Amino acid sequence: AVSRLLGWWLIDNCPSPERCSPVTREQLFDLSRLPDEFGPVAARIEAGALVVDWSHGEGSSRFDPGWLSAHDYGAGYDGEDRPEPRLWRAADMPEPPTVEGARILEDDQALEDWLSAVAVYGFGRLRDAPRAPGDVERICARIGTIRETNFGRVFDVRARLDADSAAYLPVPLEGHVDLPTREYQPGLQALHCLENTTAGGLATMADGFAIAEALRAADPSAFETLTERPMVFANRAKSTDYRWRAPAIGLDRAGRYVEVRVGPFLRGPQAERPERMAELYRAIRAITRLARDPAFQTQYAYAPGDLVLFDNRRLLHGRTAYDGAQGARWLQGVYLERDELYSRLRMLRRAKRAAMVGG
Repeated sequence: AVSRLLGWWLIDNCPSPERCSPVTREQLFDLSRLPDEFGPVAARIEAGALVVDWSHGEGSSRFDPGWLSAHDYGAGYDGEDRPEPRLWRAADMPEPPTVEGARILEDDQALEDWLSAVAVYGFGRLRDAPRAPGDVERICARIGTIRETNFGRVFDVRARLDADSAAYLPVPLEGHVDLPTREYQPGLQALHCLENTTAGGLATMADGFAIAEALRAADPSAFETLTERPMVFANRAKSTDYRWRAPAIGLDRAGRYVEVRVGPFLRGPQAERPERMAELYRAIRAITRLARDPAFQTQYAYAPGDLVLFDNRRLLHGRTAYDGAQGARWLQGVYLERDELYSRLRMLRRAKRAAMVGG
């Protein structure tokens, strides 16, 4: 294989201590002080490494071939180093991907398996995890930093009289993401079952990216509307008033799915030009119908000790109704960011590679 690497890219990634801090691994080099005519004047292989000599008195740089291969931007490296999401429907995913929860606090391989499932499919379940109140925070600290919100650092999901969210009522919940009312909705949510003796209350999960893809195929006009026109999301409570406008389907510049914002009970009064309002509502109804379609919804029961971690910017989670007067249903939850998951996965894989080299 042949790699074509720009001289500016090579000098920008030079690992020598005068250009890259050996302590922080951050660049110390100011590219802007070099003249436009700067570039490599010679290259050779020494002791298996690529050595490049530079013009304008900048000396030489040495590059490990394995590092160059892993970061070759002409051969698929995109700078993110994240697992590729796989879209799914209910028939593909009758149960959440499951890992033995008793191992999670000590076993790095169990942690990697769990987080890899979340990165690829959007969710992963721990079965028989430690189940004392607050254990959800202790377990998720293995991933990274918890995100605190107006619901607290650790929030309890159970029926209560002073509910400030539909989640705290025993009513059915349509598939939704949490906090689409925020500029940056939480990337991950963990729900940990401590008690469940009620009838009903089945959890539902649907892949929002698969729903968006189905909408693109079935109704391109509605898809375009929901990717280009911002919707209003709002949540008003006694002490807070959160509102945000964003498209229901978020795409990056390459057209890849970044997020979905679907929240039937968190829509505010929409703000759109009068001649476009009917078109917006037609699109909202189209994606809501798909989100409700059983073909997309996996259903499962929470057993005490189950902990489900899911991508809150991708999956739509919901619940069937349950009888709040008979038995008890108690989940505890926390929010985190996707960045924490990807960082932890990279660190776990880095440690594994180091152990293999050391062994």
